[in-house]
Amino acid sequence: MLQEFRPAPIIDRLRSDIRDRLREYSDEATGSEVERTDSAWRIVQNVLAEELYELNAGLPNDAQVHEKDRLALPDGSQTIDVLYRGHKFSIVRPKDRRSLYLVDPSAGRLPIERVGCKLFIAGEPIASALLACIARLAERATAGVNSEPTTDPRYMALEMLSSNAAKVEAALNLAQDNGFRFVESYRTPDQHRRVFVFERA
Repeated sequence: MLQEFRPAPIIDRLRSDIRDRLREYSDEATGSEVERTDSAWRIVQNVLAEELYELNAGLPNDAQVHEKDRLALPDGSQTIDVLYRGHKFSIVRPKDRRSLYLVDPSAGRLPIERVGCKLFIAGEPIASALLACIARLAERATAGVNSEPTTDPRYMALEMLSSNAAKVEAALNLAQDNGFRFVESYRTPDQHRRVFVFERA
C-alpha cells in the first residue's frame, strides 16, 4: 500500500542506492584476511545474482544465463560457475580462502581485489567486469550464429574431427590467413569431434 504513494524517481533512487551498497567493500572492514575475503565473496555473489536477474528478465529459458553455485568442492575450494549453452566462466576461491579470482577461457585468470572502497575484477568495477565476461560467454556460445553478414565477426567456430591432424592444421592455417587466431577448443557430444574457436586478430 505504501509503495503506491512513492513516485517512480524515488523508487529508482532507492534501487540505485541498494546497487551501490552491494558494490562497496568498506576500507574499515575489520577481522582477518579470510574474514574480509568472506565479505568480498558475499558481495560478488550478490552483484552477480542481481546482474543475472536483470539480464534474464523476460528472456525465454533457453536464452538465459545460469549460475551454478557450488559452495564447497572436494578440495576445499569454492566456485560459482556461470553457464550459457554449455560454455562457462567461473569465480573461484581457493581452499586457503584468502583470495578471489575469475577464470574466463578467453580472458584468462582475472584477480578480484579491493581498490579504495570498491571491488574490481582485473581493474574494472565489479558489475561492468561481470557483464563483460557474460558478453564474452555469449559470444563464444553463439559464434557464427545470428551474425550480421555486413559486419566482420569477431569470433569464428569450426567443428571437425580431432583425430585428423592434417585437417586441423589446414584449418588453423586457413583461419590465420584470414585474420583469425586460435583461442580454444571444446569437446562435442561426439567424442571424435571438437569445436575450434578463433578470434579475429
